[in-house]
Amino acid sequence: MKKALLAIGGLILFVWLGLMSQGLYSSIEIEQGEQGGFILLGMDHIGPYQEIGTAFEALRSKFPEGEFSGVYFDDPETVPADSLHSFAGMKVSAAEAIRQMGLDHSLRIFEIQQRPAHFVNWEHGSNMVGIIIGTLKAYPALTAACEETGWSGDSPLAYEDYTSEGIRYVMQY
Repeated sequence: MKKALLAIGGLILFVWLGLMSQGLYSSIEIEQGEQGGFILLGMDHIGPYQEIGTAFEALRSKFPEGEFSGVYFDDPETVPADSLHSFAGMKVSAAEAIRQMGLDHSLRIFEIQQRPAHFVNWEHGSNMVGIIIGTLKAYPALTAACEETGWSGDSPLAYEDYTSEGIRYVMQY
């Protein structure tokens, strides 16, 4: 019995330490400034945001290297999950986007214009657990920051930049 309790305690400690390393207890620091000013080449995803990974897998099978971003167009609080519209993309030049679209007609271009934004730099893991924890912490804080500064919500754009340093969660207004 003692060994079982020690094993269970060890497992709980291991899971807890793993979650801590992914940012479970980390605070969110909201920054404000101009963000964007780049072109994405990629593909649309319709459905729950947590399922956009299939679009990223398809994109990464075509382009294993690159700077990737996910764009989220709808408010999941007001739009049914099966109708949420998002975009999985890779940063490219305009010329490269046109060239690649000529080779693969399933791809399209989306421009992220440079606009005022609130953003969070999340450096606590870029695996699925770290992404989930970052998402659950960043978006409520970003929404609150936008509302505090007078953001009306009329034309927001939320996107995530995935880099080797972590994830930048951005909410433009």
